Amino acid sequence: MDGDSERREIKRGRRRVRLLLVGTVLTFALASVLVGLMANGAFPSSWLERGDPPDWVEVTGLVLVVLGLGLEIVALVRMVRSGSHRADRESRLWAVSFRRRRELVRAVRRGVVDSPDDLPWLRTTAEQLIRQRRFVPLFGGLVTMNLGQLLLSLAPIWFVLFGVTGVMFALACGQILRDPPRAEAFLREHPGDPAVSVPTGSR
Repeated sequence: MDGDSERREIKRGRRRVRLLLVGTVLTFALASVLVGLMANGAFPSSWLERGDPPDWVEVTGLVLVVLGLGLEIVALVRMVRSGSHRADRESRLWAVSFRRRRELVRAVRRGVVDSPDDLPWLRTTAEQLIRQRRFVPLFGGLVTMNLGQLLLSLAPIWFVLFGVTGVMFALACGQILRDPPRAEAFLREHPGDPAVSVPTGSR
């Protein structure tokens, strides 16, 4: 694949993912509206009632909301300044299918190289797995904001939402933190030419 055609494939791949994300968000929004319209009386009204948190709990909740928002902003600024966002945006992996990307990720995790022709793709995949560490502060900021909102209202429904999102983020962060050491080990085992390697954005 020459440079021009690869750039076209990268743009096409980014466009596909953007459409998928927009479609997912719209689907969840529509589903939420429908559930809200159909769920009248499905939950006890007490689940939605705001509690009466003490002043110190409200202050703590407000501090956590502000802290979580600050973490989000700092994480986004670091992501841009480190170059990791640009590196991911221009990654060659956009030019391959989701199935191929999953195969490359599994190969990096196992440290397996099936063909020498796969090495450039595997190195690129390993570098992207290393850059995934940047999502941990983002998730941490979201969980912190969610906890702050819980303390501000103390409505039972917020306890449920915090429990669900907390478990989801914990599982996601666990996977994210497991992959970078494997990716770093893969790059040590299969070093590439530093002159052409893609920056990891991990500084």
